[in-house]
Amino acid sequence: MNKNFESNFTVFYEDTDASGFAYHTTYLKFSERARSEILNNFFPEIVNSLKSNSFFFVVKDLHVNFIKPTYLFDKLKVTTSYVDNSYASLRLSHLITSENNKVCEINVKLVWIDGNSNKPTKIPKNIIPRFKSSEIV
Repeated sequence: MNKNFESNFTVFYEDTDASGFAYHTTYLKFSERARSEILNNFFPEIVNSLKSNSFFFVVKDLHVNFIKPTYLFDKLKVTTSYVDNSYASLRLSHLITSENNKVCEINVKLVWIDGNSNKPTKIPKNIIPRFKSSEIV
């Protein structure tokens, strides 16, 4: 992906703990929402597959690097970019920043699953080239 997809979020009270820091899982939630926004805005055919439970992505592997804490009402930007793919999987990276400071880096491997067999299957031909060519942005 030559261009990146950007999503903006605010840390709300429900995202924090008693110390005032955002929970570590908050960053996972925001990266998941960023991926959902990409699907909803640019891949309606995948959304239809998700709704019918016929095909869907599942998280196979996840690496998280927590760099700096965030706090209540901080504004976060999640920048999502394509890394690579295989026959049945897709790798994306998420860079989460606050005021242009790195907060968290997340690398995720998603596997395309056939809902009938519950097994990995080939990602549709029109999906990967669109990520690679930046047509989603």
